[in-house]
Amino acid sequence: MTSSSKIADILKAEGNALYHAGKYNEAYGKYSQAIKQDPYNAVLWANRAASAVAMKKYLDAVTDAGKATQLDPKYAKAWGRQGTGHLLLGSWNQSINAFKKALSCLPSTGELSEVDRNLKDQFESGLKKAEANKNRMVTFNHAFAPAGSVHQKNLPWRRAMAMEQELIAQEDIKSSGFVILFAYRDFKEGLNGLNALQVKTIGNQQMAVGLTQVISTLSNGIMRDRRIFHMSDGNFIDKYNKQMMLEAQRYKAWTTGGPTLIQDEAPKRLKKLGWGAVRPALAVTVRAWIMRGFLQSTFQTPGASTEFFSDALRILEWGARIWKNVPTSDRGVIFEPSFIRGVKRLYLNLLQESWSRTKSDLEQIATLARELIAEEQALPTGNVDPGFASSFWVYPVADAHVNLGWYYMRKAQASPDEKEATVLCSISATHYLKGANLYPPDDENRPIFLKVGLEALCFAETPLKITLPLAKQIRQAIPVTKRIWEYSADAPILEGQLKTVLEFEDHYRAEIEAGRMTLDDSGELESFINV
Repeated sequence: MTSSSKIADILKAEGNALYHAGKYNEAYGKYSQAIKQDPYNAVLWANRAASAVAMKKYLDAVTDAGKATQLDPKYAKAWGRQGTGHLLLGSWNQSINAFKKALSCLPSTGELSEVDRNLKDQFESGLKKAEANKNRMVTFNHAFAPAGSVHQKNLPWRRAMAMEQELIAQEDIKSSGFVILFAYRDFKEGLNGLNALQVKTIGNQQMAVGLTQVISTLSNGIMRDRRIFHMSDGNFIDKYNKQMMLEAQRYKAWTTGGPTLIQDEAPKRLKKLGWGAVRPALAVTVRAWIMRGFLQSTFQTPGASTEFFSDALRILEWGARIWKNVPTSDRGVIFEPSFIRGVKRLYLNLLQESWSRTKSDLEQIATLARELIAEEQALPTGNVDPGFASSFWVYPVADAHVNLGWYYMRKAQASPDEKEATVLCSISATHYLKGANLYPPDDENRPIFLKVGLEALCFAETPLKITLPLAKQIRQAIPVTKRIWEYSADAPILEGQLKTVLEFEDHYRAEIEAGRMTLDDSGELESFINV
């Protein structure tokens, strides 16, 4: 045994102890040190994969487990960890293949030890889950109007398009009409690119032929405003997957590696090939993660949709730091503050929306929201369209305040102390109302979150002299939003809120006029807090 191997064994033992103590990040570091000493040791890579799984870094786990299987194709545990990583990412076919490989590497049934029997049970369980998920029907949680319907003609971006000249004449650059309109133009360009894709037979092979930058325009549209997502036909996913493969192959994007691999390989590729090769490879990789995370959440597909955003941010913040003095024309727009803010905004909203299912760390949501607020800067000047400033500066801060409002309401609901809960509800209301008022007056989000802020105030037993004027503001705000958002996915919510607010206003004004209550009393409001 060489001295390097001995050092690696010591580091592995330390890593194992840390792993079994639940200190996965420290264990990951020890295994990384061991790998530097003995890079051809499959066990070290497989152990680091296990740490990555425990830290929910599934792309890194799949990469490390894959390296382990390359070094030792008969290593059942490594195949099993690769299967687990793919399962948690929602990559069903890859997971199925890996678990089958894992099972094939075990001894025959009659020769199984107790450890092997446990592994066999784990692999079969994982395989069963992957096969079940592969065969499950997916659902689409966004409203979709059939082509030619009255709703289709009145979708928000269509109405915004009809109003464009009016908005320009009024110099109303803060209108949500510009936000959804420019989101639509980017997304529509992407849809056109998907429709231009063709599969041709050249020789004995089928090849995809089409435009590039399609993934870029689709992701730009979603980052501007995710409400723009719609499918032009039922073949969207198939076309998108083919387009993704086309661009990934053309630009040699990282299709199997996680952030750790990219952080190792990208600088080497840059030194060898220059920015002309690295810029599009990084852009396609990061945008593919953003799109996959978004699509998994939109279609309610099981898998680590949030991890794709967190991994994208790891690369973006790393690249922005190490290449901070490199011109945008070389490194690309993905390392610009506006792009990173757009990804953080999507990630924040996805974390919050998936919380009831995943029970992710509440503090993580609050921390990310506070980061977005702290990063608030002067609005951009120069050659940007009217919707750009709102999409990447104003709306992220508004969303951050709304998510902090949600965070404090969760804390209030969990508090056993009634006085503390009341204070937390008051803080929640402050954030909801601040966020709501940052949205343009014609955006549906303004009355939606004013309403939730009103509910938080009621929970905090706030006097009617404050809540009744707010109810009036909500009542007056809803008709303003209908010019653009009357047929949005959230339109039924707005209708329900208007009804509730009217009932609240009418009831308590009548109570005050009858002398049964005063403006110093507090009122109660039907709950819409999960909006």
